Amino acid sequence: MKTSQFTHILESNPETPLYFEYLPGQYARPDFHITEIKNVIFDTVDCGGKRNQWEETHVQLWENEIPEPNHRVDTTKALKIFQLVDSVRPTFQDTEIKIEYGNSQFPATTLPISDVLVSKDKIIVQLITQNTTCKAKDRATTPEEKAAACCGPANVKPKIRLSQLQDNTCEPGGGCC
Repeated sequence: MKTSQFTHILESNPETPLYFEYLPGQYARPDFHITEIKNVIFDTVDCGGKRNQWEETHVQLWENEIPEPNHRVDTTKALKIFQLVDSVRPTFQDTEIKIEYGNSQFPATTLPISDVLVSKDKIIVQLITQNTTCKAKDRATTPEEKAAACCGPANVKPKIRLSQLQDNTCEPGGGCC
């Protein structure tokens, strides 16, 4: 989901309670805070030697160690935080928005939004976890390319030089010839 799509949902549903579901049935505490909105620029080189560049928006959620029953972030308050940030520097609007979250039971991580469920009395932002990947392998189009893309084929036997053999003998199947 793009940042502009997310803020449009906030604008279209004023004063609606906002919930973040980080795992199925597991929600950030209702008294969470939005502590940062980050423009994140990635400039990487993958194991295949290809440069990759992209941008994202990260919204950091935090829960105070001491629960705050009178604190609540609804859509209007969240939108005001976005507007405050934008008054200091513009937030990337056409980039993927991700939520940074963690608690004592769930390690801090950056989670993409899989869906936003809007009803008249609440908005549930459903997040998904992701596995790491190998971009070089992801770019490959054939099984052979995939096998060689990252760290090379796993089933290749190392070549042995005759000078490495202790008794200078070579047996069939020994990998020395």
